[in-house]
Amino acid sequence: MATLEALRSAVLPGARWLVPDQGPARDVAWVRLMRARVPAFDALEPGDLAIIPAAALAIVAPDDDSLEALVRGAAEARAVGLVLVADAGPGSGGVAEALVRAGSAARVPVIDAGPGDPAAIERSAIGFLVNHRAELERQATLLENRLEQVALAGGGTQGLAAAIAGFLGRAVAIEGRRGASLAVHAPADAPDAAAAVAAYHRKRRAAAARVPLPLSGDDSEAGALALLGERAPSELERVATDRVAGLLALELVREEAVGRAIDTARRETLPADGPPWVVIVARQGSADVDDTAERREAIRRDLRGLAPARRMRLRGDAQSVDLRAVAAALPDDADGRLLAARIAATLGRPVAVSRPFVAAGARSAAEADARATLEAAERLAAPPAVARADRLPAYRLLGNLHNLPEGERQARALLEPLLQGRPDVRRERLATLRALLDQPGLAEAAATLGVHRNTIAYRIRRIEALTGWSLADPEVRFPIALALRLVQDD
Repeated sequence: MATLEALRSAVLPGARWLVPDQGPARDVAWVRLMRARVPAFDALEPGDLAIIPAAALAIVAPDDDSLEALVRGAAEARAVGLVLVADAGPGSGGVAEALVRAGSAARVPVIDAGPGDPAAIERSAIGFLVNHRAELERQATLLENRLEQVALAGGGTQGLAAAIAGFLGRAVAIEGRRGASLAVHAPADAPDAAAAVAAYHRKRRAAAARVPLPLSGDDSEAGALALLGERAPSELERVATDRVAGLLALELVREEAVGRAIDTARRETLPADGPPWVVIVARQGSADVDDTAERREAIRRDLRGLAPARRMRLRGDAQSVDLRAVAAALPDDADGRLLAARIAATLGRPVAVSRPFVAAGARSAAEADARATLEAAERLAAPPAVARADRLPAYRLLGNLHNLPEGERQARALLEPLLQGRPDVRRERLATLRALLDQPGLAEAAATLGVHRNTIAYRIRRIEALTGWSLADPEVRFPIALALRLVQDD
């Protein structure tokens, strides 16, 4: 079992106590959602946590007397506490005050979750009770996805700090390499946040904990994420901050690179056939071959031969970690993908191409976007030859599928009819499905597999007969496509 405070900090980190739990720590046995009917609960047993939607409360207990009777009933049933979920609009303040009075009188702890989806809160709480670690990882993934959206929208360190603080319900600071404070944010609804920020500035960066932001590939750090205040970090805060540390480090490095490049970008010579331009990024070396400086220089010479200098220029040198090229996006290759595909074929490994840009000063940001896209694409089981920066959210989504609780087991259950029989038959079925779902039509799918169009059509009919699926149904195609991303080894 988990205590009420442990569940609150993990599932509802931004929630606040209306009536604190002042007695011994209480264990939560199960979670019940109140319905807008009588009886309001299908059952309410000792140790249960009751989720109280404000809309349902207005129907079940429309006045103070009925509300007090409801809370007394929860106390008599020895419920561990009540969670008030407000409506999306204004007007829940009076309900909260009445619930505080009733909860205080009955000595029942009350938590204010703020506006939200009561059913989703119920599912998260049950998930935490049933599979503690998986729910923490799911919550951490939500924060990671939110930070990715902020970063893609150009929110900067201030936006990232605000998103983290709002999610965790506590004041945070993002610090640079030498401890300089880059961004500090205190959520307005966290009662101790303002005092925590004041103490941080007054006491030489005092913090409850600091999470290093490591740089991949070496032992250095881009900075730190500081959790402010005296309250010790919760388990969710430890899991979530560890999850997002790498993303924050990349964003700090990106902002540093952009800042350094602004003054020099105008002096850099870009290919004369632009604007617009694109940046193409790949790994300089490969673990599959003997990676020497001479071989790297030979590859760079080969790449220079793919396009004249007025169309493409390589940046850096053979000692650089990444191989970077700036190319003019010509009318017959407006997004640079054709040239990027030729570079990928020459290297024999994936490359990433940025969105087109027209200002010389935007080159550094485009380079950072292409690098982030390459890193996201390389995490996929089957990276594309040319990864596109405009598809970065999609690559990150697919790369995070392995974080789904029981994702692979569910995927194998869906694909079970195709995973029977000889290994070569299984591989043929999965390859056919992947080609069908990855290509716009049967002809393209057939070309991908090197077979005739009629062969693909025959295989698809056999698969549909074996599984009962209709592969023309979008409701079926989407989960199958996800399952194929998770099941790669059959």
